[in-house]
Amino acid sequence: MAYVPFQRVPSQMNAEAYQGSRNCNEALCLVVNPRAAAGRAGARLDDLRRAAGRAFESWELRLTEGPGHAALLAEEAVEQGFGIVAAVGGDGTCHEVVQGMVVGLRPRSNRCVFTTIPFGTGSDLVRSISVPRRLNEALWMAATGITLPTDVGRATWLGEGATGEDGVLREELFINVAGFGANGDVVCRANAMDKRLGGRATFLLAGLRTASRYAAVPLGLRWTAPDGSSQVLEAPLLSGFVANGAFCGGGMRVGGHGTMHDGLLDVTTLPPGPLSQRLLDARHLYDGHIDRIRGARCFQASTLEVTVLEPQPLPVDLDGEERTGGTVRFEVLPAALQVRGGWIRNPVRGDRGRQLR
Repeated sequence: MAYVPFQRVPSQMNAEAYQGSRNCNEALCLVVNPRAAAGRAGARLDDLRRAAGRAFESWELRLTEGPGHAALLAEEAVEQGFGIVAAVGGDGTCHEVVQGMVVGLRPRSNRCVFTTIPFGTGSDLVRSISVPRRLNEALWMAATGITLPTDVGRATWLGEGATGEDGVLREELFINVAGFGANGDVVCRANAMDKRLGGRATFLLAGLRTASRYAAVPLGLRWTAPDGSSQVLEAPLLSGFVANGAFCGGGMRVGGHGTMHDGLLDVTTLPPGPLSQRLLDARHLYDGHIDRIRGARCFQASTLEVTVLEPQPLPVDLDGEERTGGTVRFEVLPAALQVRGGWIRNPVRGDRGRQLR
């Protein structure tokens, strides 16, 4: 199928207007988390079916039944020959679906495309790849959007907790943004909260609680710079963002210096400081100027190893999912997944100027 750049579709466009130009060449598998958005995803299944039928000739809807099930459903969809697998939910659902679509360093199938239909609390990946919020528009983007080979991140635990109970090395993919330190603590608090207030309010409240209670941790960082050189840093750090995409935490713009297609991760570390200063600087997490936070270090890396220099667990965030461990290694898997988005500016030039909100 020849794809054209996504164009905004009027939300009231009727079925007849879609009928003559829907996607007839790719079968769509919708992996739906019915509990997403406080159950609103499950309550709108009929709306989802109608929208899918308008945008695609061939489609199927599959519901998740619990944690980890989305990855299994995505893996099955790829093996069964679906052309597109869409995660219907929030960032957690997207995170799981990616686990099922990438194995080792490569996708399970170069012909299968990943995308997402937003129904979630944070829904930050949709900001990073410019997926529209409205259901009809999101399905139309899935049918006609731009498909690009896109980087995926991988986290591997190397220190304490590096292997699970089965003795297998712990590793996990992330598609959008990872983090460590206070970031992981914020995610843990946010995931334990009632999310009916929405993504931004939930993460802001969780962030305020973390800011008043979380102490900086002495960390050792070692990374591979774009020129191949090895760099090191040892310092007490409040938190760190490891960005493949651009947005996290309900709209924080932390990865605007690169793209999801450059084979690099955008890393930002934040130092400890007085609570009043942290609260004052918090605005830069949302205005795209994270580099203006006092003491922030921003750099790009293909690999980043983070080691806790004191005997305590390190909170880790992967696409909004909390994890805990000792030494963790983040790396980028270049062009590991075909991703369909609605980028409205050239996504391979690092121009993330105007994004869909």
